[in-house]
Amino acid sequence: MPNRKFCKRGKSLYLQKWNRNAKKFINTCMICGYRGYSPVIDAAGFCDETRNAVIYRELKRTLPRLDLDELGRCKMCAKAQDENDGRDEK
Repeated sequence: MPNRKFCKRGKSLYLQKWNRNAKKFINTCMICGYRGYSPVIDAAGFCDETRNAVIYRELKRTLPRLDLDELGRCKMCAKAQDENDGRDEK
């Protein structure tokens, strides 16, 4: 692919330059900054439009799935914070 020389390994030129609206489907942990794709794209009917199918393919290729809780934390950070909160009370 000719556009590989414009983008680092593991990154997507499509997501960074060509379709910036795809960034709304990228989750970022508020504590550690880990990035992954939103589970919304795995829902049935997301890939009905051509644009969404391309977004789906690019996100799945470059990022892992990342579920966030209501505070914007990944599972690892939520577990670590919840354990530390329990120790402070004792």
